[in-house]
Amino acid sequence: MQEEDLSKFFLNGILVDAAIQSAKIDNVDQVIKTLKERNITFLDQMILHDLYPENKSGSEYSVEIIKNYEGGTSASKPADWTAYFNDRFNRIKNILINKDGGGLMSISQVKNMPSGSDVKFIAMISSVSISPIKKFMILDIEDNVSSYRAISSTINQDLMQDQIVIIKGKKSKDAVFINEINFPDIQVRNGKPLEIEDSYALFLSDVHVGSKLFAREPLEKFIKWINGEVEEYVDIARLTKFIVITGDLVDGIGVYPDQEKELNITDLKQQYDELYSILNKIPKHIKILISQGNHDATHIAEPQPRLDSFFGGELYKLENAVFLSNPYQVNLVVGGHKTNLLGYHGFSITYFVNTISKYNKMTTDDVIAIMKLQLKSRHLAPTHGSTQVVPLTQDYLVIDETPDIYAAGHIHKTLMSKYKETILVNASCWQYQTSYQKKYGIDPEVAKVPVINLKTKDYQILDFLGEKVQIYKKGIKA
Repeated sequence: MQEEDLSKFFLNGILVDAAIQSAKIDNVDQVIKTLKERNITFLDQMILHDLYPENKSGSEYSVEIIKNYEGGTSASKPADWTAYFNDRFNRIKNILINKDGGGLMSISQVKNMPSGSDVKFIAMISSVSISPIKKFMILDIEDNVSSYRAISSTINQDLMQDQIVIIKGKKSKDAVFINEINFPDIQVRNGKPLEIEDSYALFLSDVHVGSKLFAREPLEKFIKWINGEVEEYVDIARLTKFIVITGDLVDGIGVYPDQEKELNITDLKQQYDELYSILNKIPKHIKILISQGNHDATHIAEPQPRLDSFFGGELYKLENAVFLSNPYQVNLVVGGHKTNLLGYHGFSITYFVNTISKYNKMTTDDVIAIMKLQLKSRHLAPTHGSTQVVPLTQDYLVIDETPDIYAAGHIHKTLMSKYKETILVNASCWQYQTSYQKKYGIDPEVAKVPVINLKTKDYQILDFLGEKVQIYKKGIKA
């Protein structure tokens, strides 16, 4: 930046971060105008990246943001939690009404109906219990105004606290006997091929740069492959438009007991600088979607804002990067056609594994079933306590729109499946087994890359761990 340009910013009441004073800005006056319109008085890497978006590198494909948490504060007082749960209830209630709204009552109306009446209503499940003889499931239920009890003769392990459902049944004196429960669930997406050329999206997660156990060689092989320097499946590399990284970009500091013994980079900022040196080798025509996980430099409660510019300063030099919150929802746009992507690191998945007995082996089938349950519930963490949350006025973990792709990570496994034409992806890790994982019997699947053809919606997993890039079939489920 010229000295006269820096003076212009200063005279307009805008300070410029020393880290970007050497950056080239083509139209300083326009940037100043935009900053003043947004009431921004400090220009740093993150804001500069926003002003020069990644779409400049190729107009035929881009990223359209639908839902992204930009930050906010909460005092976590009772009123904040009330507003948070009311937002969740009302938004999922509207989904249920649009799906099956005929003849719905409130719980207050149900309580006033005579015994034997058929009833149908929307409720949040406040608790779930099983009768001692294990023949009945007892649900305590509520809505915005009232509470009641519902009893089912069928034990359904997919019913859990804080889910919002439609209950159909018969009113008795003190409860409703359930005949049917309907989840909000996602819609069936259009599975027809798009009228575009073959275009690929690749999915990475849990890179864990900074760990002594970081799988550097396989990732370097991936970088060579995406640059067309490896012959296997080079056609996919050449037609890749998007790389999606769903959190745990670095290993972090102090995340688990004695972690420092397994770090080779003990400075958090340097971990992100090292990640930049790797991602900067990816061809600039490929969009890189970057979001956070529980190892990253942000608060662990969800939603997590996009990466802080202090720690990720070098990363913000990536002209082809799109920085997003956890979770987020975007459209991957190719040739004017949109593919809806829901991205989430996946922290809540382990809660379901630990609390629902039929999923506690955490097999591929178990994880797929959990991801389906999240979509059925239209919430990424339907039970309060399945992940830490920030009680904002909007619940960012509600799944408002049915995605074409739901991508997660966190569990260091890789899998792909399909539910109602929505493709489920859990991306692999790039870290060998840690002492913490060994203690709990977690055997990570390393250096596997899920691949989706955005035109045909065909999918497969590429394995970068061996001498040659090959297809990994273990994680694919119909």
